[in-house]
Amino acid sequence: MMGNEGSHLNGLEIEEKPTEVTDFWAQYRATINDSCSYFSLKSDGSVSVFKGEAVLGPLWAVSTPLEKFSNNLLKYRHPCIVRFISAWQQRSTIYLATEYVQPLSQVLGVLTPLQMCIGLNNILRALVFLHEQAGMSHNNVSIQAIYVTGDGQWKLGGLQYLCSFPELTGAYLKHARIHRYDKAIDPNEDSHKITKTVDQYGFAALVDDVFTGHEDDQVPHLKEFKQYCRESLQHNEPELRPSLSEVSHHSFFNHEFISIYKFLNFLPLKSEEERCEFFSTILENLKCYHEETVAKQLGGLLLSRLTMLDQTARKDVIPFILKPKHERTPNSEYSGFFSLSIFKEHVKPRLMQLFGVRDSQIRMLLLTHFSKYVHVFSHEELSQHILPELLLGIKDTDDNLVACTLICLSELVPILGAGTVIGGKRSKFFTDGRPNSKTSPLTLVSGRAHSEIFAQQKALRDLTCSEEIFKHEKTGSFETITLNERPSPVGGESVEVESLRIKPNIGAGDPSEEDWSDWDNTSNTKHATFISPEIKGHYEDIPLIVDNSITNHKTISKTSLLQKAAIEAKKNIIDISELDIKNQKFESIKKSGDDFDFFADMTPVIEKPTLTIAPAESVSLSSKLDFVPDEGTDENEGWGDTWND
Repeated sequence: MMGNEGSHLNGLEIEEKPTEVTDFWAQYRATINDSCSYFSLKSDGSVSVFKGEAVLGPLWAVSTPLEKFSNNLLKYRHPCIVRFISAWQQRSTIYLATEYVQPLSQVLGVLTPLQMCIGLNNILRALVFLHEQAGMSHNNVSIQAIYVTGDGQWKLGGLQYLCSFPELTGAYLKHARIHRYDKAIDPNEDSHKITKTVDQYGFAALVDDVFTGHEDDQVPHLKEFKQYCRESLQHNEPELRPSLSEVSHHSFFNHEFISIYKFLNFLPLKSEEERCEFFSTILENLKCYHEETVAKQLGGLLLSRLTMLDQTARKDVIPFILKPKHERTPNSEYSGFFSLSIFKEHVKPRLMQLFGVRDSQIRMLLLTHFSKYVHVFSHEELSQHILPELLLGIKDTDDNLVACTLICLSELVPILGAGTVIGGKRSKFFTDGRPNSKTSPLTLVSGRAHSEIFAQQKALRDLTCSEEIFKHEKTGSFETITLNERPSPVGGESVEVESLRIKPNIGAGDPSEEDWSDWDNTSNTKHATFISPEIKGHYEDIPLIVDNSITNHKTISKTSLLQKAAIEAKKNIIDISELDIKNQKFESIKKSGDDFDFFADMTPVIEKPTLTIAPAESVSLSSKLDFVPDEGTDENEGWGDTWND
C-alpha cells in the first residue's frame, strides 16, 4: 500500500539531474540530512529515489510499474535484492526511496571479471530465493534490472514484472514483452506451452552480455560455464532446462574466491572448527587476488558484525585489516593487508559506520586498534563523526570501555587540539621550570653507546662557564695545565718551582718518605699533567699521567733533586722564631749536615686532589686560594708581636 504525502522522509534533498531515465521512472540521487546514514556506505545519508508517473497498459490498470516495483521490494526482502526504505505519492507522482544504488550499465565497464563473477552469484541467489522460497518468477532478468551498491554488491531490481508461477501464462508474457529486453525473451513464449523456466533463459543471456569482450581464461571455468548456459539454460525444450539451484553448483560459482565469499555470507551456519580453520588461512589465500577486488567485494564481509565477534578472526584477521599498509615498511611483521589508498576508499567508510554500532565488543575492538588507522580520517570526519561517538563512550558504565576510550581521546589531542577534544575553558596551571642554560655536555642519553655519547659532546672550550679556565700549555703528547694553589706550610719557601708528578704504581704498600708531598712553598705555581677527559668519581693516589708506557727521565731526576733540597731546607731551621713570618728569609738556606731535624717524622702529608679536566683553551683564572706575598709589604708588619714576648 503506497504511503500518502505525509510519509515523505524528513530532510530529504533530491538532486535535480537524474541518474537514469527509463520508460517507467527516473532515478535520482538524494540525501537525508537528519538520519539514515545506515543506508549509505559513505555515512552521508545518500539514498536513491525513483520518481514515476502513471503508465497506460493492460498490466498497469490496477497499479503503475513503480507502484508494483515498490510493493514487491517491500514484500520480498533478501540481501541480494534492492533494499526498500520508503514510498509515498505527491499528486500523480509516485516516489520510491531505496538504499543508494547505481544502474549496472553505468559501472559495468570498470568491473573486473572476478567482480562480475561475484555479481552474477548474487543475482543467482536472489532468483533462487524468488523461485524456491517465494514461488515467484522475475520475468525480466537483464542488465537493466540489476543495480550496484556503493560497496560493489550487485542487487536485483526490476520487480515490476514479478508474478507467481500460476499467473505466468503466454498472455501475461505477451503483454509485458513490449518493455522487456529482447535478447532475454524466450522464443517459446509464443507457443501455448506453459513454462516456468523464463528466468533461466534470461540468466544465460545476462552471462553472455556481462562477459562480452573478456577472455575466457580471466575467470576459472568461464569457458565451460558459457557453454553450459547456451546448451542447458537456453535449451529449446524448456522442460529440459535445469533449475537455478542446480546452476549454483557449477564449478564457475565454486572456485576459491567465490568459496571465500560464500563462507563469509553464510558464516552463522558454519561450525566453530570450520570458522577457526577458515580465518586462520584466509589472508594468505586472498594475497593472490587483486587488492581492490578483495576490498570492494569482501571488505564489508571482513568487517561484518559476525566476523568481528569471532575469536579467531579477532586474532588473525581484524588486526591486519584495520592497519593500512605503508610502503616504507612492506616487510614489517605487523604490516597491514590493504594499501593506504585502498584503505581510505573502501575500509574507512565501513569504520565510520561501525563507530555508530552500539555493541561493546565491536567498540572495544575498534578502540584497541584505533592508533593504527586514526590518521586516515580527515579533521572534519574526526570532529564530526568519530569524536562524538568517543565522547559517548566515556559515559558508559563499563570501566574497561571508558579506559580505552580515554586512551583514544588522547590520540585525538595532537590532531584536533585539546580545546576541541575536552572543550570548556582552560587555564595555564603549569609552567616550564627548566633552567635557561644549555644542557650539560656530560648528560648521558639513555640507549646510546658510550663512544657515541662522548663523540657528540662538545669540547669544554665551546661551553659557557662562569669561571675562567686554567691556563695550560701542551708539552709533547701531554697537556700541562697550570694550577694555582695555596702556599704550603713552613719548610719549602726557598724552592722556586716544583714539578709534581706522581709515580704510576703508588698504593701497593706504605709510602716512603720520598713519596710524601712536600711542604715547600713555591712561587705559588704548580704544574700538573692530565691526559684523560673523563671525570673520576673519587680521588686516588694514582698518577695524573695514566699512560705507564711513557717515562720522562728528566722529570724524575729533577723532581728527586728538588725533593732532597726541600728536606735539607727543613733541617736548616735553627730556632722556632724563624717560623715567624716576620723573621722568614726568602733566600736559599745553606745546607748543614750537622743539624738534625727532630720534626722530620711529623711532616704531614697533604694529598693533592686528582683533577681531571677536559682540554680547553688557555684562559687565565684567578683562584680564590691563591696567596702571593706582596713584595712591597714591610716584613715587620703582619703579626703585631714576636715569639720572644
